[in-house]
Amino acid sequence: MKPCMGLIGVPNRILLVTFSARRDIPFLNLPQGSHFDKCDPMSVILQPTLWRTCRALANHQRLHLMQVLCTKGEKTVSQIADEVGSPLSAVSVNLRVLNARGLLKVRRRGRYVYYHIGADASVPGASELLRAVRTVLNSRQDGITFSFKALTGLTHYRRHTILYVLHQRAHSFVELIHDARIPAPALKRHLRKLRDRDLIEFKDGAYQLAKTRDPLRNALLKLASFPP
Repeated sequence: MKPCMGLIGVPNRILLVTFSARRDIPFLNLPQGSHFDKCDPMSVILQPTLWRTCRALANHQRLHLMQVLCTKGEKTVSQIADEVGSPLSAVSVNLRVLNARGLLKVRRRGRYVYYHIGADASVPGASELLRAVRTVLNSRQDGITFSFKALTGLTHYRRHTILYVLHQRAHSFVELIHDARIPAPALKRHLRKLRDRDLIEFKDGAYQLAKTRDPLRNALLKLASFPP
């Protein structure tokens, strides 16, 4: 028997999975660790982990929205869309992603929705990370580009795991394979990215946390001292 066809000839069973991956349609609970859970910031299951929050923030458009709200204060979705010159629908989705990560607060007044910078106290680390991002966006001319590069260092749970392990002590490559439980080929890739983002350094035959005065990298390293 052929499946019942939905919109534009797509089987309804496929539409069900696609639509249920959105945060505002909660009728299908995806299991923790699913593809949507790891890769889609708007998925049903939103864990307030550091690497997921960094993944949501490491986006030039979302960082631009954050910069506008940092400098202009509370705005409606339409006002923000006008400021950044982007479609209202795209801005709305990006604002919801940031709100879901505990980085923005929402206020409704009649039919208008206002967003402003504010950390959700229930999301661990949101306040410290938000404070560091605001500092960089407000103090650097290249704040968006700089923040993007730093944040992409922690957009994967394995890189968070590496930093967590290095918080205990410096490790050789072989020791990291054992303690972080990451296969050698993948470990090489993640170490390369962490070094490129100035989050770790290689010294005297071992990897260790980098020393930096940058507030954002300092915040990321501090928050990575907690298990991923």
